[in-house]
Amino acid sequence: MAGHWQRWQSWLRDRLRVRFRTEYVDEDAPERPHARTLYVVTEDGAPWSAAKLCPCGCGETLHMNLLPDERPVWRLAVDGAGFGTLHPSVHRMKGCRAHFWFRAGKVHWCGDQKSPLWKDIRLLLGWQRAG
Repeated sequence: MAGHWQRWQSWLRDRLRVRFRTEYVDEDAPERPHARTLYVVTEDGAPWSAAKLCPCGCGETLHMNLLPDERPVWRLAVDGAGFGTLHPSVHRMKGCRAHFWFRAGKVHWCGDQKSPLWKDIRLLLGWQRAG
């Protein structure tokens, strides 16, 4: 029975998963970023950082370095439809401790996260966590 429940949750989560649009901004991410938006911060047209609201709903803005000479570093790919993919996963070591992959504009929670279905529902509805 547990296997059926897990497959059903996985199927439902695939349908609930929302896409984040990619927006290019010059020099700085916005002070108040929009939900479901991945900001690619550029200087002279060259991307150097990516930023987004944490998908867990905690309200924190996450900043991912794209400069290969700095650590930690993420690689960004944007597909033909304009959806971004970051590699490696994003793992907050403090605060909410969110851990997820960001692929083709969608959040995929890692296995160490509790209640991924509820996180996907919260993200779909745009709910912020209390506290």
